Amino acid sequence: MKMILKNIKEYVSILKNNFKDKISKMKTKPSLAIIQVGNVETSNRYIKNKIKDCKEIGIQAHVYYYPEDISENELCENIKLDQEFYDGIIVQLPLPPHIRQKAVVAAIDPAKDVDGFCVNSSFDPATPKGIMDYLKYCEYDVTGRDVVIIGRSDIVGKPLARMMTNADATVTLCHSKSKLANHLYDADLIISAVGKPHFLNCYSIHVPVIDVGINFDADGNLCGDCFNVENRDVTPVPGGVGLLTRCALLDNVILAKEGKKNASN
Repeated sequence: MKMILKNIKEYVSILKNNFKDKISKMKTKPSLAIIQVGNVETSNRYIKNKIKDCKEIGIQAHVYYYPEDISENELCENIKLDQEFYDGIIVQLPLPPHIRQKAVVAAIDPAKDVDGFCVNSSFDPATPKGIMDYLKYCEYDVTGRDVVIIGRSDIVGKPLARMMTNADATVTLCHSKSKLANHLYDADLIISAVGKPHFLNCYSIHVPVIDVGINFDADGNLCGDCFNVENRDVTPVPGGVGLLTRCALLDNVILAKEGKKNASN
């Protein structure tokens, strides 16, 4: 089969070099506040990678750690104070059960919401933006294509469906009650954002697949949603969409520093 999806690590390297060059010419460097609540191992790993990315290209990043038992009101008040000193702010998910994500998002200044979680955010959500930018790099024009998105979360599936529609794709947004096989048959592009290991069998799929899933298999190894991906045009996990998301976040921080927007909603 013809491979359409290009090497993500090479793409990310090009992006980071461009970001680094752009920041080197700025009088003051972009800055990012990262909010973490509790000590979650996956969050620790994600934040470590984000700090590494920022340092690599010249963004000044600072992590604010809050205890797991912090109240929702106190956390929201701290977010409002913390973000005043930075160009962008992100709140690392997941949050403890007693803290509503909706309340936390409402405390974020839309002009600094570089994760793109606010309804009126100045920025597109990082994962959908990263995917759209990557497809452009692959010279894959979604105009008129039948795109199937599996998963309708507010941070990936729904905004990605909107962005694909705005780019003139014909989008089918699937969920747990969809008759998936019927939709996959005619798809030109598939994006799986379910978050379940071994969810999508790619053995009979002969179109590009973007695997957004970040899961752990029975042996504790990091894996995506897809399996039987050998000789298939599927983005890898790890080393795939996670890298695209991190680069999109960096891009949003730089745009926030410049006072620009990219929201397509």
